[in-house]
Amino acid sequence: MAEQTPRRIKIACPGCGQKLDVSEMPPFSRVNCPACAFELIVPKWFNNYLLESPEGKGGMAVVYRALDIALDREVAIKIFNPDLAAQGVSPDLFLHEARIAATVNHPAVVPIYSCGEWGGSAYIVMQYMGGGTLESRLRKAKGRLPVMETCRWIRDVCEGLDAARELGVVHHDIKPANILLDLDSNAKISDFGLSQAVSGKSASAFLDPSGMWLSPQYVSPEKVLTGEEGPEGDLYSLGASFYHLLTGEPPFRADDTQELVNMRTQRDPVSPDLVRPDITPALASLILDMMDRDPAARPSYKQVVTRINDALRAIMRPAPSPAAPEKDAPSSSAPPRKVFSVPAGRVDPSKKHSFRASHLTLLLILLFLMSSFCLLVFLPRFADKRSLLDAAPVLKALYGDLPPESFPFLTDSFYESPLLDAELAFSDPDFPPETRYAAAWVSGMCRLLDAAPSAVESVAEMGDRLRSEASLAGTQPPRADAYCLAVLSRPDTNPPNVYFSAEQHARVLMGRLVRSVYDLDPDSPENGRIPDRILAQFGALRTAFRSLPDGSWLVKLYGARLSDWHDALSGAAPSDDLEPLFRRLSGKSATAKRQGNILPGPSGSVDSPFGIASPVTSPDKD
Repeated sequence: MAEQTPRRIKIACPGCGQKLDVSEMPPFSRVNCPACAFELIVPKWFNNYLLESPEGKGGMAVVYRALDIALDREVAIKIFNPDLAAQGVSPDLFLHEARIAATVNHPAVVPIYSCGEWGGSAYIVMQYMGGGTLESRLRKAKGRLPVMETCRWIRDVCEGLDAARELGVVHHDIKPANILLDLDSNAKISDFGLSQAVSGKSASAFLDPSGMWLSPQYVSPEKVLTGEEGPEGDLYSLGASFYHLLTGEPPFRADDTQELVNMRTQRDPVSPDLVRPDITPALASLILDMMDRDPAARPSYKQVVTRINDALRAIMRPAPSPAAPEKDAPSSSAPPRKVFSVPAGRVDPSKKHSFRASHLTLLLILLFLMSSFCLLVFLPRFADKRSLLDAAPVLKALYGDLPPESFPFLTDSFYESPLLDAELAFSDPDFPPETRYAAAWVSGMCRLLDAAPSAVESVAEMGDRLRSEASLAGTQPPRADAYCLAVLSRPDTNPPNVYFSAEQHARVLMGRLVRSVYDLDPDSPENGRIPDRILAQFGALRTAFRSLPDGSWLVKLYGARLSDWHDALSGAAPSDDLEPLFRRLSGKSATAKRQGNILPGPSGSVDSPFGIASPVTSPDKD
């Protein structure tokens, strides 16, 4: 049989659209586009998948981000470590992970698409989780993760482990590194390689070849003592992970690994609310119950889910107003009339009518104030109804059958005070999720443009609140709108597999640009210049704005600013009336332009056909 001809690899540069043949270049090497100098990573064929870049390496496998050519979707492929294969290690345990995970069909478990062998290498194809692991999220946070979002992740994982328990599956290695996030910030369990394969074996089964415990920070006491554990062991490990994510510290610390794993058999951890005061007593009690040394004393998975939901409701519930001092409060045992009772014969009959008249006057005053308040609040709404009805065709094109009154911030006053109007809409639970996500996006964009120090944290908190409320209500948040908000609150390199409307697509591109500029340190740009990857985003953003429907609120609010922003970053025409975000860079970029090293190529025009940032470029480097 004739030798098979090597498959050609042709890619398009995301910076300028230039098509390149990189078949002769080493896989995963970095090259610059000859037309625009954009940095690219050379992919590699693997069966019917195109491996785009390595994502991580473990003791048993290498994980790649890949493109499924047949279905045109991004996937993750775990390929059995070739070093182990060369040593004669069987891939059976590796493929065992795929078979076990495939039996647990739950939204909180990473789905397995396929597995097999190709070219002498065993592999597993699964959903690509672009949000990374909770371990990496904790490392980037350099401390603690938000309470509400962490509660939501742990609750979802708890439900996934409960589904596994019903099928007789015990994970045996729950830890933040094995909890992955998708691009909508949903947590899912991965790495079922130890599931059942070690059941009934000695404690040595939980050691790596070097004799070290696989997960000494999260191992359960019964696993240390007997080498065996049931679903309660997974619950203990999840509680230890919960503790670490919220406090930023593992529940036990010691330099010696064996001492570290033995500590949990002898004492309980310090209560997490003593390490982080904003952890509520209810959450602290739950974590300690999950980490009880007696497996039988730990709550069930369903009890943990219920207690987390109760804690989330308590956190979102407004704090009650301070109670009046007890000395001013009437006794509960006394009849209500006693407050107003007067001994008989002590009231002058001539004053009875004046007493009633004063009450009538007070009532009339209250009615007048209430009427005035209603006019002030609702009259502008009636006045703006015409503008809302005029926008109905545009809104229907963007959001389907949602009525125009679902978007209360699209009024004439909105363009004068978008932050205030958007935050009022975001805070109203009666509006549909799409409305509140769009309003939260406006609020986050305004804060980023104002260069507010806590802008990113504010956006993350709003997104966390919306997702928690949707989950408590038993509904799913709109994926595209949730992603638009997520772009503002965390670096993003790969869009999810959702279909955007034109307006949502423009919001994503604008969010990427503004977040990139927000993350840029004005005191240390690269050699005094604005990075090319930031300037290159204006072309795609300008094109997206041209595709918006007539009368789009995005165009009215931001369309005229695009050229000013580009000129400020390129140093062409800095302006005093720019938003603080761009004003802080205009002086630096103007100086750099005089040195001749600002513009990204042959043309610095905002109409030039630049694309969005390359998926392999990490916004963390901004």
